[in-house]
Amino acid sequence: MKKIINYILLLSLPALFGACKKYLEKPPEGNIEESIALKSETDVKAVINSCYIKLGNDGIYSGNLQRTAEMLADHLDGSNLNGKPQEIYLRRTTIFNTDNAGLFTDLYNTIYRVNKALENLALVTADKDKVDGEAKFIRAICHFEVARLWSHNPGFTNDDSHPGITIKTSSAISVPQRSTVKETYEKIISDLKDAESKLPDFNENRLNADKNAARAFLAKVYFQMNKFSEAYNYADLVIKSNHYSLAGDLTSRYTPAGSTEAILRISNVLGQHEPGGSLRGGFSGRNGLPFLRFSKSVYDFVKSQTGDQRLAWLDGDKFSGNVYLTKYDASNFELPVVFLTEMLLIRAEAGGEIGTAESVAAGVSDINKIIERAYGNSSKNLSVNTSASLLINKVREQREIEMVGENGDRLHEIKRIGAHPNAARRIERLDRRGSEWNCPGFILQFPDYEKNANAAFQLNVEGGCL
Repeated sequence: MKKIINYILLLSLPALFGACKKYLEKPPEGNIEESIALKSETDVKAVINSCYIKLGNDGIYSGNLQRTAEMLADHLDGSNLNGKPQEIYLRRTTIFNTDNAGLFTDLYNTIYRVNKALENLALVTADKDKVDGEAKFIRAICHFEVARLWSHNPGFTNDDSHPGITIKTSSAISVPQRSTVKETYEKIISDLKDAESKLPDFNENRLNADKNAARAFLAKVYFQMNKFSEAYNYADLVIKSNHYSLAGDLTSRYTPAGSTEAILRISNVLGQHEPGGSLRGGFSGRNGLPFLRFSKSVYDFVKSQTGDQRLAWLDGDKFSGNVYLTKYDASNFELPVVFLTEMLLIRAEAGGEIGTAESVAAGVSDINKIIERAYGNSSKNLSVNTSASLLINKVREQREIEMVGENGDRLHEIKRIGAHPNAARRIERLDRRGSEWNCPGFILQFPDYEKNANAAFQLNVEGGCL
């Protein structure tokens, strides 16, 4: 049967929103057959634009991606969890966890869409490079998110020959086959660099990828790989573009007005598309005690930083005996996918790792901006003669506080720092719950249909953390 792409035009957004199906060869009633839908330049661009909305749906950056990573990490108090969330929290996911399968399918269906657009690129005459670049950008970040959750970090083996994920560069239905982590990250970087070369310098509305969005993700990818010179250079390009400014208000990152920090964002249109639904549903205490609650140890850690205004992000009073994250309490908000604070944190730590006078000075300046915002003054700033080692330690400390509950950052830091190539910088039990960074349960199990499609498909080892 013919594959389909179902999309609905959303007015006021430069994007289309489409429903994804696991089995794309079975067109549900009312969908448009692909042979009809992809007949023009407009159709191809519509498919690309639909993917931005798909990224902002609950299945990906609107919440399920972050929630899953937070449950695997060490900031939550999971004593109230049961069922599939409990399985994730206990780091014992199986092939039958449909929550994970849904996230996995949403990411790969987005990849399917951009691959289909790339295969019809000949229909595009205007802005062909831009369409090509946007497609490869989206494909790269989806593969990156799958890789971070379903495979061990680069550095798990000396040559990164350990199993990665299935890289999809075609819309054709094919037998799933895992590439190595080395091959996986090489393809992600290749797509992002290709995107960087073809995308426009800057999109004022920040709703579509531009060169800075590609560079920001290159910084994130290289940083995850502990490749610090590359991470520093790409973060440096984004910061020095001067298109983004650090928000002075700690509560402004997730608001209807949006943030001056956003490098790429998902637009909020009331009544049509309101991203962040799963973030609000899982974390917000606006309408009652949320089911994702934070541990007292994290609350006490932030509280011990006397004068740190970011303690307001963790409310330990509203619900007696429980701590909840306030970041997502707004009833709706613009959703930043990647933002300036991340770039400052990356350049700061990478600057310490590079260790030159210039890079350390830049790193001290970067982290001081974040510290000053947190305390409202410069009393806690690092001095100009701070050592590289002290800078790295301070950035890691500040990152844990600054990124609490965002982007699954804590999980990725546990795995990245555990895989650090320099033993002096490596912490193998950074996890507050006591697991080693490379324990099997820190990565998700693949859905059962991957094994059903290929009996030789290598599943992940299950459990073995706590």
